[in-house]
Amino acid sequence: MRLALLCFVLAVGCGPAAVDPRVIEHAANGVVIRREVLVVPGPTPPPNPVTQGATPASTPGMQVVRYRVDTGSAAPKPARAILLLMPGFLGGAGSFDSLARAIVRRSTADAPLEAWALDRRANLLEDRTGIEAALAQQNADVLTGYYFAGAAVNGTTFAGFQTQQQVDFESEWGMATTIDDLRAVIALIPAEQRQARVVLAGHSLGASIVSQYAAWDFAGAAGHDELAGLVLIDGVTGSEGGPLALTQAQYETDGQMTTTMGTVPSVKAIREGSRYFAFPILEAKLFPVGVGTALRATLHPDLVEADTPRNTALQTLFLMDRLPRFTNRAAFGLAFDAASCPVSIAAVNAGASTGGALTSAPSPFGGGTVVKPSEVTATYAWQEYDQVNPREFTSLTDFALAWTRPDSDFGEWYFPLRLTLDSAVGASLVLDPAAWPVTAWNLRAIHGRELSMPVLVEAAGILQGDVTAYDALKAILPPVGAGRPQAGAARTSSDGFQTHANPAFSHIDPLAATDDAGSAAAEWFDTLASFLRRVTPEGGVSVKAFGR
Repeated sequence: MRLALLCFVLAVGCGPAAVDPRVIEHAANGVVIRREVLVVPGPTPPPNPVTQGATPASTPGMQVVRYRVDTGSAAPKPARAILLLMPGFLGGAGSFDSLARAIVRRSTADAPLEAWALDRRANLLEDRTGIEAALAQQNADVLTGYYFAGAAVNGTTFAGFQTQQQVDFESEWGMATTIDDLRAVIALIPAEQRQARVVLAGHSLGASIVSQYAAWDFAGAAGHDELAGLVLIDGVTGSEGGPLALTQAQYETDGQMTTTMGTVPSVKAIREGSRYFAFPILEAKLFPVGVGTALRATLHPDLVEADTPRNTALQTLFLMDRLPRFTNRAAFGLAFDAASCPVSIAAVNAGASTGGALTSAPSPFGGGTVVKPSEVTATYAWQEYDQVNPREFTSLTDFALAWTRPDSDFGEWYFPLRLTLDSAVGASLVLDPAAWPVTAWNLRAIHGRELSMPVLVEAAGILQGDVTAYDALKAILPPVGAGRPQAGAARTSSDGFQTHANPAFSHIDPLAATDDAGSAAAEWFDTLASFLRRVTPEGGVSVKAFGR
């Protein structure tokens, strides 16, 4: 279990270190990008009322991964806009690495932009000891040994993946907990600057979370009053302004809500046993395997290595008794490219395999067909995204970086099922304050018809590039509120409700795509950066340097 930093670290009177691992990029336009990490405590959730299991001190709140312009000194530049990025189902802060760097890269001297990618509380349950040691030593065998072979790292051996019984307290980590944790992060920004500087963005299920945050009632104050803008990336509740999706009995005791990744049980069942989403067959081990596969693809892309956990995972994904030979890069590409990845919500358009034939097969997790390698005597290599025709969007090099950044994960090993269940209840954004979700369960998304900030929406793979999926949200919104740069703008105007579509993108490409000049990805990042500048006034807000 990793230790959290719970306070700001101020570097006063010191010059920059000769080598600072927090400086992660020197962009071509002269912008130097710095990445910092901080855990922000939120209110402590109540214990599981069935088991009395309490949230441990090691999981106090959200973790912020901050991307900003590096000034070469302790004091960050005042930010014109701070983009807070909420991941989707099974997502972690690492999934935003490419997008976050692209936004900071678009900073100017008079308008620096920051991106804060968020890890939810559940990410702090992960034992990253083996991952951090492998990254520090640049040796994927360290990771494999720690998680799958009983090897020690600094005298510590892996205690195993968390069981449902060990995380009984996760039953209470629903929408109210997540929104309270998010509000604690927003509180890092001075109150008088929040409406001018904070833009809240969510991807997939994260779009539902941030929409509900904007509509949330905080003791009479609305969440949107502290936001400059709202960005929804390939995600929408789909029920804005509509009736409740569940009855009280379904929510509390009787329900089995169906989703694309299986069923979500009632509160009663979650409290009694089903606390987090267990990925079919592979479960939580999928995530360190993903990191190890990315690290091997980075360190030795053309090497054919015998990595038993990776190969076992690939056999499961491809439903194959015997695998062909893969270069490390091909293994990573076949696992996550949109053509072959059986989990569409994790896929990117990253090129194509070479060296052997592919055949179509049903996805082992549903959702149509995928291709898989079919020549067991062949050796498969990988052709990059910019070498195929038509050109695709995401470089495996960038995608591997997102998986192998220190201190934060691309995914979420123990995603709380309660959050998905609660998200469905508040999906209308206009809950009746006297109705059972509010009075009995503290789900307070009631201000949806009052949302006052401009909105930008992106439709990609899940929404098939169809921006009309956001029409229900647009229909309930009033004009942009007073005191904002676009005050009075109607939602039929792009100043009030801007739409953007990339139908060729996968669900993850809007976050992970490579920022090539003239590309569809660059055009999307330009659109987002332009939105940040349009919804914020000149000037900036200072937030102290923090993290590791």
